[in-house]
Formats: sequence, C-alpha cells, structure tokens
Amino acid sequence: MAAPLLLAAGCSSHTSSAPPAATPSASSIASSTPTPSSSSPTPASPSPTKTAASTPRCHTKDLSVRMGQGEGAAGTDYETLVFTNTSGHTCTLYGYPGVSWVAGDDGHQVGDAFTRDSAVTKPKVTLARGRAGYATLALHDVGLFPAAKCKPAAVRGLRVYPPDETKSIFVALPSKACTAKGVNVGRVGTISTNANM
Repeated sequence: MAAPLLLAAGCSSHTSSAPPAATPSASSIASSTPTPSSSSPTPASPSPTKTAASTPRCHTKDLSVRMGQGEGAAGTDYETLVFTNTSGHTCTLYGYPGVSWVAGDDGHQVGDAFTRDSAVTKPKVTLARGRAGYATLALHDVGLFPAAKCKPAAVRGLRVYPPDETKSIFVALPSKACTAKGVNVGRVGTISTNANM
C-alpha cells in the first residue's frame, strides 16, 4: 500500500510545481496600448480661395452717349462721342462703337455705316460710375462732293452701338450726309480715355 501512495504523492507534487499561467493585469494592458502623440501633425483644413470677380463689360443700358467738342482740319471735321457710365457699378469698354447716320421718324440708316480707323490703338477702358470714354469721328462736308455723286439728304443724327452690343443709342446731330453707297463714308476710332484721340 505504500507504493501507490508514493505514486499519487509524486503526481500531486508534479502538478503543483508548474508555474501558473501569466494573466495580464489591467495596468499592463493600458500601458501597452499606443496613445496618439500630441506632437503628431494635424492635417490643415483647406481654406477657401477667394477669386476676384472680373469687371463686367458696359452694356447699352449702363451708358449715356452725347456729342463732345469737335475741331476741323484740312477739310475734315473731327467730332467726339462721349460715353458716360451712368450705372451704379464699374464697367469696361473695349474696341469700336458702331456708328451710322439716321433720318426720319423711323430712324432709317442713310449711307454706309462708319468705317473703323485702324490707325489707332485699342485700349481697354475701365469706367467707374460717372466716368467717360471717348471715340473720335472723322467727317467730311457733303459740299466737297458732286451732288449727283453724293446724293445728299438731311439727317437727324447718329445711331450708336457701344462695343459688342446689339442695342443702340440715338445721338442728335442734325446735318447732311451722302446717301450714295461708298461716298463720303465717315470713320470712327476706338474708345479711349483721351478725348483728343
């Protein structure tokens, strides 16, 4: 009976001498969990980009047009069209106005429309409220042409289209113009800030 008891004691001694399995404590779990560093860079939120709105073109409704001062030289009269910004905002003018003589209550065109004076520059004119741009007209008296060739007629004034516009403005300028095609055709310069151009 002594031997079985010794064997049982030996088995019991073997099991009790094994080290217990390591159980992680709450503090060790907390210490092993990585925490975000306060020094880590934070992505910057995109800031909105501000784009300056471009200055709009002057439309016919933004303008008043009248005759300015004129002068004569070597049989040619130089008259000035004055374009004034009457709107509540700044706008731009660029290029040539369309100009033609008109007559009668219906405002029908007389002769050819004015040709563009290609000898002048084409600046972009920025007009603040109340500011003006100028275009020079070159005109010849109908008396310089034979009546049979010119076929003169009385005119009431000018039909003026601001650059790139389809609506016109009437400018009173009682005179005479040639009704024959291609005879005594006036010239118009580009709009600028110089009244003498």
